[in-house]
Amino acid sequence: MDLLEKSRSAALKKCGAAVKKDSASFGAFGSGGRIKETVYPCDGLSLARVIGLLKDEKSVVLGGATNVLFPDGDYDGTVIATSKAKDVMRRGDKIYCSAGARLPDVVKKCAGYALSGMEQLSGIPGTVGGAITMNAGAFGREIAELVTRVDAVTRDGRVVSFNADALGAGYRHTQISAKGLTVLGAEFSLVPSSSKEVKTCIDGFALRRSESQPKGRSLGSVFKRADGISAGYYIERAGLKGKRIGGAEISQKHAGFIINTGEATSADFVYLSELAKKAVYDKFGIELEYEVVFL
Repeated sequence: MDLLEKSRSAALKKCGAAVKKDSASFGAFGSGGRIKETVYPCDGLSLARVIGLLKDEKSVVLGGATNVLFPDGDYDGTVIATSKAKDVMRRGDKIYCSAGARLPDVVKKCAGYALSGMEQLSGIPGTVGGAITMNAGAFGREIAELVTRVDAVTRDGRVVSFNADALGAGYRHTQISAKGLTVLGAEFSLVPSSSKEVKTCIDGFALRRSESQPKGRSLGSVFKRADGISAGYYIERAGLKGKRIGGAEISQKHAGFIINTGEATSADFVYLSELAKKAVYDKFGIELEYEVVFL
């Protein structure tokens, strides 16, 4: 290890971050090669410091990577993983969550707090940071509807705070990425209820999800809705339900999902998703927009 690398390692340690070299990719699809370096900040403040420290390097901040496709080859940059920054704190009828808190865990804690509002989001496997960035939603609820304040960090490590209006939230979109920000944490306003009622709602949404969505490895919905209609509707009517390329398959249960049937590669996913996109355009004249992020 040369002097520059030693200095960098010492600086990351001072930021409160752990470093793992040459690790396997952790995307939910189960494909991808190796990651040169993964950095794990211990909390939100550590995350802000790491982002500022690595501002001139090739790096990407990821939560659960549940809608991120890793390349089949090595990713030669640094992945800054938020998984250790996962605190959830109650403040009266509000909760504050760090960026790496997983939504299923957050909703479970809300049930324990007897606070309602997030039940529809319980089946989304991603983290708070990623969910706010893309305004994740399910069953008619979008996460931005519940946000009262967001703490974020600029590319150079400066911490900023703003209210929900500044999110510029729309369908599966906010201004977070466009402004070069990374979510550190957020406050949510909820409604007092009973733990039993919240848990009953969670179970109900889990049942509905299991009835309509496939099991197994996938990146969730591949495409955003088009004119308010599920992309799966168009893909199925384009005749591609069950279509398979290598180890990737357009789900026979819901055509909006591409599942990994075994040893699918990222290339299989890309080829199949582009095939679906082209088929829908050729048949309906509709340009599907990706919900999945390609790393």
